[in-house]
Amino acid sequence: MTIKWEYVITEVVYRKFSRPIARFLAKFNVNPTLITFIATFVGLFSGYLIAMGEIYKGVVVLFVSQILDCVDGDLARITDRVTKVGGFLDRVFDRFVDAAIIMGIIALSPSDLWLVGTLAIVGSFGVSMSRAMAEAEGAVCKVGIGGRDTRLAIIMIGLILNYYFATLLIVAILGFITTIHRIVHTLKQLVS
Repeated sequence: MTIKWEYVITEVVYRKFSRPIARFLAKFNVNPTLITFIATFVGLFSGYLIAMGEIYKGVVVLFVSQILDCVDGDLARITDRVTKVGGFLDRVFDRFVDAAIIMGIIALSPSDLWLVGTLAIVGSFGVSMSRAMAEAEGAVCKVGIGGRDTRLAIIMIGLILNYYFATLLIVAILGFITTIHRIVHTLKQLVS
C-alpha cells in the first residue's frame, strides 16, 4: 500500500485505531454521518478544553476526534455507504474543528496571540479553500506541505511543549505557503 505524504499521519497513526472501531460499529449498522457529528463535537470540545487551559486533556480529546474523523470514512467504505453528503459534511465540519482549536489557543493569551492566531486560521482555511475551488474547476490539487494532518500534528506537539506563539506562527506560515503552492499548481492546470 502506498501512503500519500498528505495523509501519512492518518495512515500511520489514526487509521490503526479507526479501522478496528469502524469494523466494530459496522456490526451494529451505525450510520457514518452520526460518527461525523460525534467527531465534530469532540473536536469542538477539545478547542474548549484548550481555551480553559486544560492543555493535555485538550490534546488527548483532539487526538480522539481525529481518530473518529477517520472512523466515519472507514465505516462508510466498510458498509458501502459512501455518499457525497457524508464527504461534504466531513470536510465542512473539519473547518469548524480547525477554527475551534486555534481559537482555543488564542484564548490562552488573547493580547499576545490574536494576530498570529487569526493568520493561522486564515492560512488553514486557505489550504482547504484553494483545494475545494480547484476541484470545483476540475483541477487536481492535492499538493503542499501544510495539509490538515501536518497542521494538527504541529498543533498537538506545540501545545504539549507550551510553544503557543511559535505553533500558531508555523501553522500560519505553512498554511500560506501551501495555499500559494496550490494556487500556482491549479493555475498551471487551468491555463494549459
